[in-house]
Amino acid sequence: MASPITIIKNNTILFKATNIQEAARILAEHLNTTKNKCYDPIERGYVYNIPFFVGEDEYRFVAPDEIAANRRKELEERDHKNARRIWLVPANPNEYDIESAFTRYDTLDWKRSYNYENGDILYIYVSGNIRKVRYKVEVVEGFVRTNDVTYNKTYWTDEQKFEQSKGWDRTRIRLVDEVDTPELSLARLREHGLKGNIQGSMKLTGILRDYIMSFFERDLTEGYYPDEVAETLEEGKRKSVMVNVYERNPFARKQCIDYYGVQCQVCKLDFEKTYGEVGKDFIHVHHIKPLHEIKQGYIVDPIKDLIPVCPNCHSMLHRKQNGMYLSIEQLRERITKYKSNSR
Repeated sequence: MASPITIIKNNTILFKATNIQEAARILAEHLNTTKNKCYDPIERGYVYNIPFFVGEDEYRFVAPDEIAANRRKELEERDHKNARRIWLVPANPNEYDIESAFTRYDTLDWKRSYNYENGDILYIYVSGNIRKVRYKVEVVEGFVRTNDVTYNKTYWTDEQKFEQSKGWDRTRIRLVDEVDTPELSLARLREHGLKGNIQGSMKLTGILRDYIMSFFERDLTEGYYPDEVAETLEEGKRKSVMVNVYERNPFARKQCIDYYGVQCQVCKLDFEKTYGEVGKDFIHVHHIKPLHEIKQGYIVDPIKDLIPVCPNCHSMLHRKQNGMYLSIEQLRERITKYKSNSR
């Protein structure tokens, strides 16, 4: 089956190919190189959203989501050379409070110990008193340009290390999943192929890779949480408001959902019960505290500050009436009143 691929150069569409063979031919002619040298960057590009740089020019390759997902599955099942790479990476909690950082931010700019690329998976081993693999993260930007790096001193417990970190190359990562189990302790990792200590990043392969991966089964963010919700309709166009960082943060969302469940806490909608398997685990998370009340240094409480809601209720909670947002209780009362009057 043909796999259409769009070639984009510096944010401008260069060509729309009907398949990878045509895309490779067009790119090779454009770069004055051989077609065989173009297949790998095109495949990794459209499967994992990995940019391809030639001098100062950036090339991106885009295919329909379903085609990219199917090819990604094939590459990883076959352990193909173009499959995403899997790494084991240490983090020292005596230098940096990674747990609190993940509670506050949806992405972190991490030390680029190796040439991590978009789509790579990093399993983070927390040393110190914890000594377990705790987090699965995905590289969303392999190399973050210096001017775009976010330096946040808040979660550094070692000021000297923080100053040293300003000279590091950075990779941008997003939290995919977190677990806390003794089965991922240093002792258990050694029983499944780890040799020595985890003192630096290492590429995971074989039995150890499969063992660690078996404990991380879900993506806390994929397909569940949009970056925006509808606020109002105006002259036929949808006006949107950005969902704040606390609502998008996967670590805080997970704790909130673990406590409340995935049923809307306003209208009681359960997507799986209503729509079947396609609705499983689908829910938004709303941040109760208005943004103007949040002060610098604020740390979110996933139970008191966040609450699961359906997209419709989420949109209503982001709308104002007479200059004020509706509270959870007020929106519940309106729904109850409407249902009562409809009988």
